[in-house]
Amino acid sequence: MNKKTALLLAFAVAAFGQQAAAKEIKIQENSAGLPAELTENLAGTAVSMGVKEPLVIKKSGDGVVISGAGATRCNIKLNDDKIAGVSCK
Repeated sequence: MNKKTALLLAFAVAAFGQQAAAKEIKIQENSAGLPAELTENLAGTAVSMGVKEPLVIKKSGDGVVISGAGATRCNIKLNDDKIAGVSCK
């Protein structure tokens, strides 16, 4: 592989990575009342654990329950607006 091909490949990978990182997660319902940045982080965590979009985010005791279009749902415990534990089934 020559330098020109390697450089083009690097640009393509970088562009794809930015598109994947910028993907907005679809949230159908959010009744948790948490800050937007925390909600986005929790949604990203749930999707990475297998919850299918669109998501439903609800407050639950000491955290939130996130479910979606599939059977997987995550219970995420929070402590001072930080993730203290994640359990997905």
